[in-house]
Amino acid sequence: MVFIIYLLIGLYAVLTGIAGVNQWKEEGLRLRTVMFVIVSIGIFIILVLPNKDWMLSLLIIAFVLLHILAIAEGLQKFGRLNYRHHIIRCIFHCIIVLLVYIFIK
Repeated sequence: MVFIIYLLIGLYAVLTGIAGVNQWKEEGLRLRTVMFVIVSIGIFIILVLPNKDWMLSLLIIAFVLLHILAIAEGLQKFGRLNYRHHIIRCIFHCIIVLLVYIFIK
């Protein structure tokens, strides 16, 4: 089960990083785009931490940062928020953090 959790988190980081790089190519260098890529790389670094308490804390911070960046992106691009998208995303992040707490810590 631990392997599956690491795989889900890693896949999520890869997909977020790829989306950030594609947006970087399309729209040019912007702070939010760079932050998406940095947070994605940070998630990979977090996964190799030997201290599980730090891992859990830093993953929570990384997911909160991703939420803030996604909200800022939605407001800037569309002028409004897609609440369903953000609620589903928040639920996914909460499930991942809960799984990390239960199985990895």
